Amino acid sequence: MAQRKISSRTQKLTGKKRGRRTTKKTQGPSLLKYEIMGLVFIFMGLFAAIGIIGIDTGSIGTVIDDVLAYIFGVGRILAALLLVVLGLKYIMLRKAIPVTGNWALGTLLFIMFLGMIHLFFVPEGAEFMPAVMSISGGAIGGLVAVLLRQFFGQAGGFLVLAIGMIVTVMAWKKWSISNSVTTVSVKATEEIQVASQSIHSQWQEHKTQWQENRKKHKIFDLEKVGNCDEVPKMNAALAENSESSEIPVHIINSDQEDSNKEKQVFLQEAIQEIDAEDKTIAMERNTVEEPEKSVSKKVAEGIADIAEKDLEDLKPVEVERQPTAVDLAPEGKLPIPKEKMEKAYILPSISILKPGRLISTAANDEVRTNARILQETLSSFNIDAKIINASKGPAVTRYELEPAAGVKVSKIVHLSDDIALKLAATDIRIEAPIPGKAAIGIEVPNKQVAGVNLRDVLDSEEFKRAAGGVPVGLGKDIAGNSVIADLTKMPHLLVAGSTGSGKSVCINTLIASILFKQRPCDVKLILIDPKVVELSNYNGIPHLMTPVVTDAKKAARVLRWAVREMDNRYHRFAETSTRDIARYNHLHPEEAFPFVVIIIDELADLMMVASTDVEDSICRLAQKARACGMHLVLATQRPSVDVLTGIIKANVPSRISFAVSSQVDSRTILDMSGAEKLLGKGDMLFYPMGASKPLRVQGAFISDSEIDQMVNFIKKQSEPEYDADVQQAQSEEQTEQHTFFEDELMEQAINMVLETGQASASMLQRRFRIGYTRAARLVDTMEAMQIVGPSNGSKARDILMPAEEVQRKFFSGQT
Repeated sequence: MAQRKISSRTQKLTGKKRGRRTTKKTQGPSLLKYEIMGLVFIFMGLFAAIGIIGIDTGSIGTVIDDVLAYIFGVGRILAALLLVVLGLKYIMLRKAIPVTGNWALGTLLFIMFLGMIHLFFVPEGAEFMPAVMSISGGAIGGLVAVLLRQFFGQAGGFLVLAIGMIVTVMAWKKWSISNSVTTVSVKATEEIQVASQSIHSQWQEHKTQWQENRKKHKIFDLEKVGNCDEVPKMNAALAENSESSEIPVHIINSDQEDSNKEKQVFLQEAIQEIDAEDKTIAMERNTVEEPEKSVSKKVAEGIADIAEKDLEDLKPVEVERQPTAVDLAPEGKLPIPKEKMEKAYILPSISILKPGRLISTAANDEVRTNARILQETLSSFNIDAKIINASKGPAVTRYELEPAAGVKVSKIVHLSDDIALKLAATDIRIEAPIPGKAAIGIEVPNKQVAGVNLRDVLDSEEFKRAAGGVPVGLGKDIAGNSVIADLTKMPHLLVAGSTGSGKSVCINTLIASILFKQRPCDVKLILIDPKVVELSNYNGIPHLMTPVVTDAKKAARVLRWAVREMDNRYHRFAETSTRDIARYNHLHPEEAFPFVVIIIDELADLMMVASTDVEDSICRLAQKARACGMHLVLATQRPSVDVLTGIIKANVPSRISFAVSSQVDSRTILDMSGAEKLLGKGDMLFYPMGASKPLRVQGAFISDSEIDQMVNFIKKQSEPEYDADVQQAQSEEQTEQHTFFEDELMEQAINMVLETGQASASMLQRRFRIGYTRAARLVDTMEAMQIVGPSNGSKARDILMPAEEVQRKFFSGQT
């Protein structure tokens, strides 16, 4: 019995030990099995990925790549990555990975993705072609595409896949559209509230500080301005001397300050408000008694209002009184020449405009990342090149690329789409080569576009140094430098671009640059606005020769007047033996001609209404008007050949192109491609006369409120003095009739046509012995007069008007 108990105990002990040993042996291989499976999956995924990217993996790798390409197409790289992820999961978890609903949703999303690729790139009927399947969605995508096209069609298939992918993502990630919108709106509301509170607090601080500074710095001592009893006397003196254009000026003695010097202070703001007719200044003979310690409330309020307008504009001019004798005019009034009174015109201050935020041109993380991606992309195509510089501008960044010896420029230019794909850019522009540099420029849009305000351009040193001519600010280039152009050197400008690309803002920028820099006596404007609403804000400024012209027929008459004015100026130059306006104005300052800038906002409308008259006038002005100081700015949103004819383009050498829809439009404007790749919103290509390639510029911006403030400031100084000849040219209703008889043979040609009953250019050539061009113009003029009908090909034109009606309508008023 004792031996049995001992043996049973030993068996139990040994059994337990054996059991434990077997347990350990079974746990070890099971965990090792999952790690081995993970390594196998990783090997398969990496091996497949290496073969996919083009590295030689032998015959086995080629077979695996062909099988994956047949099944998954371009999605085989995702399948390879999925194998790697699955292997890592096995190694980390060390257990079997259960097939859950997320795996099923991910697989479904992958299948729909392959179907979308196949549906988009593969035409119907070629879904299972071997050459197509490897570069599309494979067999899986082809099957999905065939089923969807059969049951839903092409567009319906896209819709089914798009909705299906969205629903799958929502079910997979438990994502709710309404919750996301609510979260974003709540966060946006909170940010707006915080920003508004911060702005309000800063405004209060600035307001308090401004009030304190105003109390500390007194501009006027109101108690010493003048006696209130003298105000009516001064007003009476002004009214009495208004006819003689003389203004009395009181000299104030102050023995307490300095007995040797007596100073008189004039404010430019006070001169500004004087009526335009009062153009002389008179000095009283007797010194004025010391003012009393009282001042009228009206004078105090007026001076306070002037002081509050703009502290910068209040620049006193001190005039020291000399002890020498002065010859006075009758009644103690000293006339002042007209030239000095013209200086009283005050140019608008740029403080009206809003400053833009500073643009950092330093290379940031985005620039470095794009440079690295660009370098890797070129290396992947076996192109040896290095990036030597990067210039960050307001809207785009230009990477300067230096190719190695033996690398063709065209090889890099043809990779524009591949580079845009790698950089995830909307579009890129390659400038090969950069003018003046041994490098290729690759222009990549910035993720955050920084706007350029007009104040930043007008406040630059480039604009301040621009002397003479008619300088205008356009914007900033890729390097962040201000771009200033002179209309006298262009000498005419063509602006074109699609709707919303920034063309109208550019026109406003040009006009504002002129108004901020030039006085009315130096530059005159003629604004033609067929759209009626684009340039109407400028009505009433003294720079205008006529109110803004909105009627197309009146615009044609104004252009004809401009041609006559050009001829008159050239006749005057010939009489004085001068060659251009600069020389003439220098030799004859008393009869100086102002520059005339004619701006047409929409050329297409004028060409539709009166193409012949408008084109002839524009061509004559563009050919000859530069030397006499008349310059054209033509803008259109329809850059087609019927609007921008070859004659107009040949005589307008400087061009600005904004974003256009096609390469054909770009070639119409610039005679080269590139404008179709612009970003819009002020992104332009500026192609001045004499430049080898266009310059990319981010156009300056000026808002409507800033335009209104500028125009109101200018209107307060003087009333517009419209040119009587321009006004008369618009009001003449018989102008067209007179232009019919500009040719001396016109009357004889009409009589001959009415007598013979035939109208053809060849007949007029033979009868009057003139050239074909002149004869054809006579026939076209008779067609415009509605005497003859339009051309019938080889047949003769029809006679539409009898001789009696022609005599009554066109010859009754002639003597």
